[in-house]
Amino acid sequence: MNPYEIEKRSYEIIRRYLPREIFRDEDEYELAVRIAHSTADIELAKSLVIHEKFIQSSLSAIEKGLPIFVDVEMARCGLKNYSSPLGIEIICAVSRQDVVEEAKKEGTTRSAMAVRKVLGESEVGLVVCGNSPTFLLELIDIVENGNCFLPKSVIALPVGFVLAEDVKRKLAQKENFPIPFLTNLSPRGGTPPAVSAAIFLLNKVRSKRGISSSYGQHSA
Repeated sequence: MNPYEIEKRSYEIIRRYLPREIFRDEDEYELAVRIAHSTADIELAKSLVIHEKFIQSSLSAIEKGLPIFVDVEMARCGLKNYSSPLGIEIICAVSRQDVVEEAKKEGTTRSAMAVRKVLGESEVGLVVCGNSPTFLLELIDIVENGNCFLPKSVIALPVGFVLAEDVKRKLAQKENFPIPFLTNLSPRGGTPPAVSAAIFLLNKVRSKRGISSSYGQHSA
C-alpha cells in the first residue's frame, strides 16, 4: 500500500467516526480531522474548543507573512518545510541565551521567559503551543496585562497531567480574550496535534497560491 492510499484510508476512517455536526463549518471539521489523524485520537478531536474567528484570523496572519511563534524546537522542525515556501519565519526562543539566563535568574521556566521576550519585542501571527503549559500561562497573563504585542491567533494544546488542562480551561472560559484560539479541555494534546493544525492552515494558503503540498504530514 502506498503512502497516499494509507493517508486517504486514514481520513476515511476518521470521517466515519467524527461527527460533522459538532463543528460550525467544513474548515473546522477538516481541521479536527487532521488533529485526529496526527494522534489516532478521535476523542481529542471531539473535545476541541475553536473560537469562531480562529481560522479566519490565522489565515489572515499567514497570508500577511507574519512570523509563527512556537514553544519547542520540535514544532519549528515540523513546520519549516510548510512555512518556508510562503516566506514565513518560525520563531523558537526557548534556547536563546538571554532567555536561558533570565529564566534561571528569575526562577521561571524557559518557556515562560521565551513568551515574555518574543511577544515583548515584535509582532507575530500564529502562536503554536503543544508542549509547555507555562508557555500558554505566560501568554495569557501578559496579554491580559497589556505588556506585549498581541498575536493574531493561538493554537493552545499543551499536554500533561500538571497544569495543562487547568490553563486550557482558563483560556476557554475567558469570554473577552482578545486572541482567537484553538484549544481542548483535557490533559490530552501535544506538539503533533498542534503542528498538524498549523500545517492545515499553512496548506490552505499554499493551495490558494498554487503552491503544491508534497506528501507528508497532512498533505491531503
